[in-house]
Amino acid sequence: MRRAMVRPGRSLLNGIVEVDETLIGGEEHGGKRGRGAGRKSVVVIAIEVHEPKGFGRVRMRRITDASGESLIPFRGVVG
Repeated sequence: MRRAMVRPGRSLLNGIVEVDETLIGGEEHGGKRGRGAGRKSVVVIAIEVHEPKGFGRVRMRRITDASGESLIPFRGVVG
């Protein structure tokens, strides 16, 4: 999905932009849940919100963790 969205020289997202992070990875039984759970990857996602209803362009990036230090550089996708 991410490869399909990449366009060289793409413009920054603008307007109302929602940003959130999620965990991507296989289901593991009997272990920890959430951010402390093994082999899952943290992915940050930003999407333009169109009013009154709908969505625009999307940006996603895998980050090492959900700390502010990892999330702040992702702001570079938002204008």
